Parts: sequence; structure tokens; C-alpha cells
Amino acid sequence: MKLILARHGETEFNRLRKFYGTANVEIDEKGKEQAKLLATKVNKLYPTLFVVTNLKRTVQTLVPLKEQRPTVPTIVLPDFAEKGFGCWEGLDANEIENRYPDEWEKWLAAPLTYTPPTIEAFSDFKERVNYGLRWLLDHTMENDVVFVVAHLGSIRIIYQELVDPTADFYSLNFPASCYSVINLKNGIVQNWYLNQ
Repeated sequence: MKLILARHGETEFNRLRKFYGTANVEIDEKGKEQAKLLATKVNKLYPTLFVVTNLKRTVQTLVPLKEQRPTVPTIVLPDFAEKGFGCWEGLDANEIENRYPDEWEKWLAAPLTYTPPTIEAFSDFKERVNYGLRWLLDHTMENDVVFVVAHLGSIRIIYQELVDPTADFYSLNFPASCYSVINLKNGIVQNWYLNQ
């Protein structure tokens, strides 16, 4: 099976460096251009299944490719949605620090283990994404070419789970308009590469 992973196109919150997690924001004009470029690249891989999350920025990013391949089925997989940031969503780092100084400092010191109020625990986020990944792998065939449009956090989790569990979560970079490919045989990773 070929698993193709791509991050959604840019949003206004990306540009303004705001936390947005489960906020259902749309891709902006640059994001639409990134989606077109991504479609041109991924179309050459002949995907047989599309997967998006329940957030509109992933659905919108898929549109240009879906227009080229309208008969390819699409699955909505909410388990791949971004980590929820609760009351921090829509705020940038300075705004969070001003409003929630104690929680911000504790989170900066231990972002993978400290959970501020209203925010999804990293352990729950990781479990959710991995559950969705197991479901997807269990419901696809060896010759499937699965194209997943998801979020930076969920793609990092999938990469750690399938490719390198020792990789530093925050060091992993998956730019918009690029994609990575994980080739699996009988559920075992054969190779991985990032297409810039």
C-alpha cells in the first residue's frame, strides 16, 4: 500500500501564527495555490482513495485534485484532525502568554506532558490519531494508493508511528504543497520519502 500524506494549505491563522487546532478555518488565497500545486504532484501517483478530516481546510485542499479525479472515493476521518487547543484557539503566543501566563510557562516547559485546562492532552491526541491510522490500515488493500490531507500535528504522529518513533515531534516539518510517501507491504514499512 502507498500512503501519501500532505498538510492542508495555508490559512489566515497560519499566516498570523495563531493556535487553531480544531477551529474550522478556511484556506486563504496562498493555500488555494498550494492546493493546486499539490494536486499536480499527487495526480501523477494515481491515488485510489482520498482521506480528509472533518475540518474544512483539509476538504478545501483536496478540491483541485478531486476535480481531476472525481471518481475516487473520499473518506472523512475525524481521528486525523489537529490537536484541540481549547481556549487558546485563535490566539497567538503573546496573547496566550498575556491571558494565561502560568499555563503558558508550564506548557512551554513540557508541551508533550503538561495539559492546560480546556486543551486536549497530547497523549489523548496521539492515541486518537493512532486509532485512526490503525482503522485506515485495516480497511485498505495492498494495492491501494491512499492520499491523506491532514494537519501538521497528526502527520507528525503518523510519521512517528510508522517510520521513526524516536523522531522529535516538534522538529518534524511537513510543508504545505509538499507530500510524503510511506510504502507498506503486509503492514510493514518498506520505505519513506518527502517530496518537496
